[in-house]
Amino acid sequence: MLFEAEVFKVFVLVMIRISALLVSAPVLGSANFPARAKVGLAVLLAALLTPTIERLQEPLPDEYLTLGIMAGSELAIGLLMGFAMTLVFAAIQVAGEIIDMLSGFSLMNVFNPALETQVPIFGFFLYIVAALYLLAVDGHLLMIRGLVRTFSTMPLGEATLRPEVLWQVGRWGSLMFVDGLVIAAPVAGALLLAYVTMGLMGRVVPQIHLFAVGFPFTIALALLMTALFIGVYAEILGGMFHRMFQGVSALTQGMT
Repeated sequence: MLFEAEVFKVFVLVMIRISALLVSAPVLGSANFPARAKVGLAVLLAALLTPTIERLQEPLPDEYLTLGIMAGSELAIGLLMGFAMTLVFAAIQVAGEIIDMLSGFSLMNVFNPALETQVPIFGFFLYIVAALYLLAVDGHLLMIRGLVRTFSTMPLGEATLRPEVLWQVGRWGSLMFVDGLVIAAPVAGALLLAYVTMGLMGRVVPQIHLFAVGFPFTIALALLMTALFIGVYAEILGGMFHRMFQGVSALTQGMT
């Protein structure tokens, strides 16, 4: 009976860490992924992992307060991993905001059910491409595999949230804007040149109504440049996702 109680406590802690990642990670945490499927996946993974978890040197405590603290620690691990992965998609949203602002699409937004918020049109398009790319390279499986590995590097109840870990996460937040600028650079550069050209034309030929001519031109140019550089965007995404998984691995090692 005591053995069964220990197994149940381990099962619950494992499921909390898994559930936190499934709620906060990109794609897996999307509202389009049914809640019942998330719960079922969390229970299934916890049931498969519990027999493989190495037990602590001492049995898990019976005090509710101590178990609550351990559950909070497991929740923080999953949420922090999911947040670090979400920063990549936040950079994509930054790139979409920049492109929409320069092209004129910022006057209207669309509803992104994955983020449950209004997003710019180019941001929504780039987000969909990134999500499909992540699924194509089995990124969702790599997320789960990385989570499974954390149970060997961070045993239950032994994770420590050090200040350098929070500093690293903050540094990734600053890189989010850098990545957004890199993604938007080809389209933004072409649009800036277009604005300079139209400005010179307005000075030379004042009769041209730049407001009426400029919007269709900038929108068409943004669409054309996006189509031409979609391959470059895919390569940038590959590098960002590779760095994302390396960063999450370093993050979990830093919390050991």
